[in-house]
Amino acid sequence: MTAGKPASIDLSRFFDPAQRDQFCRQLLDSLSEFGFVIIRNHGIPISEFERAYQLCTDFFALPLENKRKYESGNGQRGYIGLGKETAAGQSIGDLKEYWHIGPNAAVVQHHGENYPENTWPGEIPEFEPFFTGLHQKLESVAGHLAEALALAVGLEQDHFKNMIAGGNSVQRLIHYPALRDVHSPGAVRAAAHTDINLMTLLIGATDSGLELLDRHGNWLPVEHRSDEIVVDTGDMMARLTNNYLPATTHRVVNPRTADRPRFSIPYFVHPRNSVSLECLPQYRDLAPLQPPITAGEFLTQRLRENGF
Repeated sequence: MTAGKPASIDLSRFFDPAQRDQFCRQLLDSLSEFGFVIIRNHGIPISEFERAYQLCTDFFALPLENKRKYESGNGQRGYIGLGKETAAGQSIGDLKEYWHIGPNAAVVQHHGENYPENTWPGEIPEFEPFFTGLHQKLESVAGHLAEALALAVGLEQDHFKNMIAGGNSVQRLIHYPALRDVHSPGAVRAAAHTDINLMTLLIGATDSGLELLDRHGNWLPVEHRSDEIVVDTGDMMARLTNNYLPATTHRVVNPRTADRPRFSIPYFVHPRNSVSLECLPQYRDLAPLQPPITAGEFLTQRLRENGF
């Protein structure tokens, strides 16, 4: 791992028995130190990311009245308007609008869970099939990382993967408008926050601005190529590991120029709602334990803190 910043590691090495152990160690080391790691050779072609961002551009360019037809009000599916999400502890909404896509309904029903249904913009026929496919591909990458992380912390390989099978994982399509188009004094694109979920896969954004807070209180820019995926651990993983794998605070800062929009697509990896977030036995002596809670209860609690 390069000193001072998250590691960049090759996912293809996980499938090579001779390199698997080293990959798992590097994954764990970067996540435990920074809460972030950069993944390359993950199997999703860059052309898919480019098409995803073109479809994002097409959707967010629609008139506001069109987009508002798809607001669910629960913050979990469909369209969420500019400034609707407020980071926990903040009083001003973020300068972003976004769209949420959840898992395949048939898979969810197989696992006996009940999540909000997806909605799709009728103005863009390709939107549903494309992002349904991308959701499945990101889910596959998440499954491999879950297996590697389980091995790295001494668990059975399928431990975390079983937790997220049929989980409430969400793909978020984010538009940060050019600053000249928004008027909210004191607001930033994304105020400092931690992610709610188990871990997040963030495909290469269209512009810089993402920063993480290291353990020494320094803000570090997260730099990665457009064909790479940034992975961070969230609050649920922090609970499971008693903060050995931290939910690292991060933010998206405003650009210096007011005429540049930004798009990003994080994939939030969630366990099933019924899964317990009880601390794993090997981490119980690191710090006082938090009260027992399920993934669904925790999600509801955090969404309420974020204004939903």
